[in-house]
Amino acid sequence: MGFEMRDSFVRREECKEMARVLKALAAELGQDSNVALGELAHHGLGAALGVLAGQAEGSPEVSDVEADYLQRRAQSRLAASRLQ
Repeated sequence: MGFEMRDSFVRREECKEMARVLKALAAELGQDSNVALGELAHHGLGAALGVLAGQAEGSPEVSDVEADYLQRRAQSRLAASRLQ
């Protein structure tokens, strides 16, 4: 039971981190984050990144938006590890 609770907590924290990073990325791209967060909740990270890529000016490739997302997520984790 305790292991399941810990696993559930870890997944929840990962989802919160994904949402925070998506919000920051959407703000950087000058977009409303609500659509991307809705896609994240209903269809997953790939769909959310696709929305951000499709809404961005000049429609960058999803891989460009994905690379930006991964870079921001790594920075977020690095900053969190420094706090501990």
